[in-house]
Amino acid sequence: MKSVKLKLFISYAITIFLILFFMSIISMFFFKQNAQNNSLKVLDTSFLEIKKSILNNNDEYIKNINEEIELKELFLIILKNDKVLFSNQTRNKTSLILEEIDYKDEDKEYIDFEYQRKKEIDEFYDDNEDKGYIELDDYVMHINYLEKKNDFYEIYLGIDENYVQKTQEEIDKIIVSVNSVLFVLLMILGYYLINKTISPLKQILNDLQILQKKQDLGLRLKAQNTGDEFEQLSSTFNIMLEGIENSVENIKQFSSDASHELKTPLTIIQGEIELCLQGDKSKEELKIVLEKIDKEQKGLQNIIQDFLLLARLDKEVLNQNSASLDKVIFDCIELNLENIEEKNLELQLDIDENLEVLFDEKYLFIVINNLLSNAVKYTKKGFIKVLAKKKNTAIVFEIYDSGLGISKDDIANIFERFFRVDKARTSSTSGVGLGLAIVKKICDRFDSIIEVKSELHKGSHFSITMNKKGI
Repeated sequence: MKSVKLKLFISYAITIFLILFFMSIISMFFFKQNAQNNSLKVLDTSFLEIKKSILNNNDEYIKNINEEIELKELFLIILKNDKVLFSNQTRNKTSLILEEIDYKDEDKEYIDFEYQRKKEIDEFYDDNEDKGYIELDDYVMHINYLEKKNDFYEIYLGIDENYVQKTQEEIDKIIVSVNSVLFVLLMILGYYLINKTISPLKQILNDLQILQKKQDLGLRLKAQNTGDEFEQLSSTFNIMLEGIENSVENIKQFSSDASHELKTPLTIIQGEIELCLQGDKSKEELKIVLEKIDKEQKGLQNIIQDFLLLARLDKEVLNQNSASLDKVIFDCIELNLENIEEKNLELQLDIDENLEVLFDEKYLFIVINNLLSNAVKYTKKGFIKVLAKKKNTAIVFEIYDSGLGISKDDIANIFERFFRVDKARTSSTSGVGLGLAIVKKICDRFDSIIEVKSELHKGSHFSITMNKKGI
């Protein structure tokens, strides 16, 4: 299996190669065009100087014109009245050049030499000219004539294309060499940068392998202070691990609570049954025993119903029926009124009428009853305040209490399954931590928003924003 670093390096190498390859081709083309243009510019400049020298000087000066004008790789042949006056080439090379550009008809008798030569040069230009220059075999040249007094001068100035090609080949070699060295340097730099960039990922993978091997949820990934996605990745993994650890702890707590919640009533039921079997019991004693058994079995039913309800909420398709919030609130108050009066709590109500919400009445009852029963359970003295008001396009239900309150650390977790604020179990606050999880799940399924504010030992405030019917 290829590593990410190798894949990145191969992709980087291919990209750099293609870039340098196309840059080389473009550079070669540019330098080739530039070399040709420079050669033609040299021809133009040199031709003007030569023309000026011929017009302003005598034949002796023209014979040594190469001492005054730098011809470099140019060839120059000057004919005077069809005779070679100057050539910077060997006699043999001069003859070969003149043979290649010889356009004179040897058998033709010239009545007017100058006129005929002009005519033939002009015709030669017409047949071979390309953008002001004559291309003939391996040469690019100017051919022109001058009249000075009674003399007729022909000027052949050109450059060997093989020289231009040779120069271009040298330039091409330089470009290839420079780009090859540049490619190697970029590969070294790229490998270093990729290795440096990918090292946090390697560290994360190593940490994960250690976590997998040790299977200790208390371990965390080392922080990657890179300020990029790797830092976010390690941070996200740590948050996820913390969530998993909390979930496992909650499940452990649930297992303990569930076993206690299930074991306690069963133990009581079993004890009462054994007590009845030990001897004759009066009708009144049997009634008391049956009432205890009935109370405990109802508690068992409630726990089992909570489990089943959560399982059903995860899968069941819920219909957006309408429900009367004010009616449900009063039904829940009536159900909890005995406990409220028993604790001598002040019940404050501020409820509007005709509060129709998009909620299934059965599930709305579960939500309101859970919140109200929790408020009663965790409030030893003081008040419970219930409000229900229309607010723009929504209806808001609120419940306040002056109970135990919730710490800041626990507020973020109270809607998790099996989470209990009171870690130490008491008979007055029995439960397995499913009530608020059920409330949150139902609210989410009916597109309602539940919020909580609380302060330890000062009370809690729960609010639910529900959709109004007809919106």
